[in-house]
Amino acid sequence: MYSGLLIKESLRDQAVLDRLRITKEDTWDIDDAAEGQSTVWNVAWFEIEEDAIDETVEALSAALELGKWFLEITNDDTMIVVFPGKVFSYKKGDENGRAEAKVFGRSIGIPEHQLDWEED
Repeated sequence: MYSGLLIKESLRDQAVLDRLRITKEDTWDIDDAAEGQSTVWNVAWFEIEEDAIDETVEALSAALELGKWFLEITNDDTMIVVFPGKVFSYKKGDENGRAEAKVFGRSIGIPEHQLDWEED
């Protein structure tokens, strides 16, 4: 089982939510949003079955707004970082894999303080 968290405002196509098992939702006020990001985020924690991960990750990547958005999906040993049109997957603890994803995130304007995902 994979799990993750997404910001609903990051989606240009909310239909992708139907592919996820939403486990919790919340609203956050954000005081350090990047330019072009909303200052109120409606977040959803979700789960994805192992057998649906590849197609769901691709659908999420296609559904993300272009610009400064991404999401992370994880299981016990794998980290998947999903950007609009680009996906990085690496074993937890792989500093090179993490660095590649962060470099890409910076290249599309994601602020450094938002590129601090945990791998637990």
